[in-house]
Amino acid sequence: PPASDLTVEVDALTIPGTYASGDVTFSDGTKAKWYLDQQGRLGLGNAPEGYRPSQSDAALFQARLMDLLRTRGLA
Repeated sequence: PPASDLTVEVDALTIPGTYASGDVTFSDGTKAKWYLDQQGRLGLGNAPEGYRPSQSDAALFQARLMDLLRTRGLA
């Protein structure tokens, strides 16, 4: 599937102890929870053990996430 199938959402209620959090579905259908900690480090959780998105998915995820955070006044 094309990387355009990648979706990113921001949680209405942020995970405690994080700056922002939400969900991502990568183009291969793998779902994960993303979060930005208080130091601005990006992390993924709830993905299958050892999962790493493709380079194109990782780049698109980061770009879409930054766009979402900007529109919400978080970046």
